[in-house]
Amino acid sequence: MQGVVRGTGHPVTFTYEQGMSSDSLTADIDGEEFVGKAVMRGASTTVGTAFGTMTAGTNTAFGTSTLFGSSYTGDFVATLIGNKGSTLSCQLQYADSSGLTTAGGVGVCQHSDGRVIDIVW
Repeated sequence: MQGVVRGTGHPVTFTYEQGMSSDSLTADIDGEEFVGKAVMRGASTTVGTAFGTMTAGTNTAFGTSTLFGSSYTGDFVATLIGNKGSTLSCQLQYADSSGLTTAGGVGVCQHSDGRVIDIVW
């Protein structure tokens, strides 16, 4: 993940580790190390029940089935906490809506001092 401070062009390198329910992110800005998590925003899960009847000759069978569905947005939020007291608040859009980090994406982070960092990966 490559970042750049908006307005100054100062490069910022982010690293990530893909996780099952969240991704771990790190960044280094001006010697301060930031560590945090990115989690999906806006995902939903639906559950439904289907009922059915089947007749073959004189035999009749009844059944039910539970159905599950998921919807993913690829929209992630992250908070990274620095080892010198600063924070980064990030909005990330993954290219893969299910959250596969390796597919790439774009994002923007706001440093607690007001700087804005644009990110691509």
